[in-house]
Amino acid sequence: MGDGSLSIKNGRGQFIVQVKGAVIGRMGSGKLILTDADPYDEQVPDVRGRIHPKPKVLSDATTVYQGQQIRFRVLEGAYKLKIEGVGVNLSAVGRGWAVLDGNDRFLTAGTYSLNGDPYEPIPFERTQRMKLGVPSSSGPRRGVLTP
Repeated sequence: MGDGSLSIKNGRGQFIVQVKGAVIGRMGSGKLILTDADPYDEQVPDVRGRIHPKPKVLSDATTVYQGQQIRFRVLEGAYKLKIEGVGVNLSAVGRGWAVLDGNDRFLTAGTYSLNGDPYEPIPFERTQRMKLGVPSSSGPRRGVLTP
């Protein structure tokens, strides 16, 4: 199984992403609960924004960030991000899963693309776990000429 991807544009609702890989994103306002599977490695999550009152440390591995204009970046590790907010834009690459649950108080909950598929509306009903990852192909890649 190869690395997969998830992209969310202008999301409104609750989004859970557990991935071994990388996630970058931002949200207009809301809450981010970030869990680092290995908090003692050299990789340190980068979270910035108008966070108030201040980050709440639940354990060595888990921290809660709440506020506006939150930007986050986690690279080269295994993480679980639970995001509850509006104006959520993120890109994740790696192996893992995601659950999407759009907020039905809005006309639209935004759009998402999983594993390079076309963008579609984020559902207002909580999804099952959706796998990030694409099957490894044994044949030639599309667009590659073979002799």
